[in-house]
Amino acid sequence: MSGGSAGVDMSVEACPAGSLEGVLDRIEAAVEDLAGLVASGVLDGWGAPAVSRLVEMHGRVWRAVGRLEGVRWVVLPRIEEEGSWRTGGMSRTFASWLRLREGVSASTARQDVSVARRLEQALPETRDRVLAGRLGVDHARVMAETAPTSGTRRDALAWLIDTRTGEPTTPEVFVQSVPVDFPDPVDDPDGSRTRDLITRVLEGAVSEGTVVTGEAVVLGEADGLNADQFRVVARRFATVVDPDTDDVLDDKAAQGEFLDLSRTLGGFHVTGFLTDEHGALVQAALGGVMGVPAVGDDRSPGQRRAHGLADLARVVLDTDQASPGAAVRPHLNVTVSWSELATQVTRTREGLCVTCGQAMPGRAATAGRVGLAGGAVFTESRDRVPRALLRRLACDSAITRIVFGSDGAALDVGRAQRTVTGQMRRAVIARDRHCVYPGCDQPPSRCEVHHAITHWAQGGSTSVANSALLCWYHHQLVDARGIAMHWTGKPTTGATGATLLETGWAFTDTYGQPIGLPEPIDGLPETRAA
Repeated sequence: MSGGSAGVDMSVEACPAGSLEGVLDRIEAAVEDLAGLVASGVLDGWGAPAVSRLVEMHGRVWRAVGRLEGVRWVVLPRIEEEGSWRTGGMSRTFASWLRLREGVSASTARQDVSVARRLEQALPETRDRVLAGRLGVDHARVMAETAPTSGTRRDALAWLIDTRTGEPTTPEVFVQSVPVDFPDPVDDPDGSRTRDLITRVLEGAVSEGTVVTGEAVVLGEADGLNADQFRVVARRFATVVDPDTDDVLDDKAAQGEFLDLSRTLGGFHVTGFLTDEHGALVQAALGGVMGVPAVGDDRSPGQRRAHGLADLARVVLDTDQASPGAAVRPHLNVTVSWSELATQVTRTREGLCVTCGQAMPGRAATAGRVGLAGGAVFTESRDRVPRALLRRLACDSAITRIVFGSDGAALDVGRAQRTVTGQMRRAVIARDRHCVYPGCDQPPSRCEVHHAITHWAQGGSTSVANSALLCWYHHQLVDARGIAMHWTGKPTTGATGATLLETGWAFTDTYGQPIGLPEPIDGLPETRAA
């Protein structure tokens, strides 16, 4: 222990308090103490600090981390400029060297190097404010990514602005607008006294805020704005001082647009990039079809967006907007034998009949009778069709009968018959008005007609009494989970005429438990006036 203590004392003596090493040693020691304190369980138990103290602690740590990030950004350009990172030829770029040196991702390394360079070259005041803890790191990143993105914009950041007029100025013009007694040229032959006077006047104006740089004008808007709100301000500055660069960036973004839809295990993988315009259009369209989550809808936002994208495709295809006038509308086509269709939609995942609950013959026993051992498949890709989807399609779709001979030739092709006619659909819409699942208000344009009481494959009639509107998501949910429905009659409307999305349909889960809207919250008891 004595040897260890001597080692510590020697390191302290070798690192004076004002040296970089000494400061770093104290920072590391303080972080070690703080981390050890938190890891020891001081935040738990009866003696845990109040939430207000934890909030204060988090804020102080956040600000300290931000200032340390600013230190890193100041250091990185010095390391890059010195050039020793090129030794050995392992790294072609400074960002790749940083990635290998610190083990960070390539995107993080590139972003750090880019921000550090721009703070060094064009944003000195932003850098100083981060170091002083008066500007958050996210705000600094916004400035670096948005403001100095062209030569004109970098020049505008260095402009001197007279805050009395809001107009750009120069040192010579500004000093002429304030009362200054310049020395006689005879007494100042080399102009040094005049230059010193101008410098003092400008320094005083800067300290008083009468003259600021373009950068300071933008940073002045950062107070009270979060980073996302501040990004709007910084982009506005960039657009005003140099709109031409925006046009170039817009063209570059348009050329970089792409959408990849590639098949992978169990589905499709989607990647892409859209311009602001197209991204906003897609976002607005997704928001329109997603609606408000209904009762029991526990999908994540990402899942709801994925389903919303599929719903957009359904809207386009169902309304014949993709290729009007085509002989055959583009749509989702499924190939399945008649007996296989009846078997699949009446059988649960456990192999039981959904009607009587008895065990049904397995796939091997019915393969010969079905004649299509692979089951239902998508016509174009020949991929398997999920049973829940097959049950839903059987409710409301167009079915074409095709008879094949022993040699595989098509012997007869009948006309496509819809399981729900147009007149019947209109009657169901008039009664239900929207998706009837509790709490869902998706309009008829995003709904299908479901054989509600008795499924079509179980002999249920295709009638208004046996039909109900369900949106695409809830139709799949009802079929996949074996949810039962029955008609109870229209609810009585209140004084306002509203029914709070209640319909005449009642839902029960596979255990017979009712599914409905949550119970209303009782009002607070009335309080008597003191």
